Amino acid sequence: MKDTTKQIEWLEAMRELNGAKKVEKAKLISMKIDPVLLNAFKLKCELENRPYTTKIKELMQDYLAQSD
Repeated sequence: MKDTTKQIEWLEAMRELNGAKKVEKAKLISMKIDPVLLNAFKLKCELENRPYTTKIKELMQDYLAQSD
């Protein structure tokens, strides 16, 4: 039963992600990242003229769009 519930939750999240009306504000998260990794990531994003937080969101969307 748990797997079915998780699948339904995931499908709903994907439906919302793919154009359904947003019902919630963006969530603020906190996570620990190695300072060297974060600095390198920020610098690369700067070179691409992209905010690093936007790039993180794009990477998350790309990951979810991949088929298994």
